[in-house]
Amino acid sequence: MNTAEVKKKFNKKSVLALAVCAILVISIVLADFAASRSEFSDTTIAMGTVVSLRLFGSEGEEAAAAIEENINETEKALLSWREKDSDVNRINSSAGTAASVSTETVEIINKALDVSRNCEGVFDITVGKLTDLWDFGGEGQRLPGDDEIAEALGTVSYSSVKITDTTVLTADNQKLDLGAVGKGAACDRVRDYLSSTSTDSAVISVGGSLLLYGDRSFNIGIVNPENDKASMGTLKLSDTCVSTSGSYEKFFEKDGKVYHHILDAHTGHPADSRLSSVTVVCSSGTLSDALSTACYILGYNDSLALLKNYDAEAVFIFKDNTVRVTDGLENKFTLTDESFVIKE
Repeated sequence: MNTAEVKKKFNKKSVLALAVCAILVISIVLADFAASRSEFSDTTIAMGTVVSLRLFGSEGEEAAAAIEENINETEKALLSWREKDSDVNRINSSAGTAASVSTETVEIINKALDVSRNCEGVFDITVGKLTDLWDFGGEGQRLPGDDEIAEALGTVSYSSVKITDTTVLTADNQKLDLGAVGKGAACDRVRDYLSSTSTDSAVISVGGSLLLYGDRSFNIGIVNPENDKASMGTLKLSDTCVSTSGSYEKFFEKDGKVYHHILDAHTGHPADSRLSSVTVVCSSGTLSDALSTACYILGYNDSLALLKNYDAEAVFIFKDNTVRVTDGLENKFTLTDESFVIKE
């Protein structure tokens, strides 16, 4: 769904509701107001989600307009398989034949493929045929049959993707879906833009991915998976990227069983790792987005080596409301909901 279609779908009341949800997925609370100069805030819709902007410095309104343009371009020109002129759509339309794309798209795909290699392929951007089957959040969401899933799994193989300079070759009948990295990639693009402006610091929320720009410290609230209108803890961070993947984001129930949208690329079914959510912190938005998905699928123990490989940290929330925090975040995380317990 493109931006225009999203805007048609949501009326003002539902946009406000979505804004509350998006901010609470990784809610934003300023830790230090004293150093601020001027501040500009805005909320809009892009990439099928709510985008919240908070900019500190001069020319905030102009910067906000450019940021929104950058985010929309990430979707329309680069990553959306629905946009017929996007790089990813061209790759999918040319499956079996090399497609020429931008250097930016190549960089994003390479980062995603690197994560796939390091997690043994449980996270895989070639799951497009699978995500089409399940259609989580779409009008056709359903529980696919075993034969359908097996057929779609036959097209899933990150190792089949070959990149030469600015051309990308996928296997016949293969389909890329970069939904698991797109919002983080948008944060990277926004950071590159902000570095050319007079912006002192900023917080940019694109759905479940977040860019913290500049040296100002922010308290970032992590959503309570059992109540997505509340947070269960906070992280005090600056100048980094944060992404959360959780089973509460998109799901449906069939015959008493809940099916969520985070698919294990090995099984074609929703991952079952005893986790409710994973929040990853690292310097790259693309990587934080990919890693939060990969870590959710892997589970806590198998995620630690993966996180270390990318100098990333994480907060893991389990279905029994226990919480594990990696070493680099221990002194930055504060539990605010007593129904959760930190596990040593």
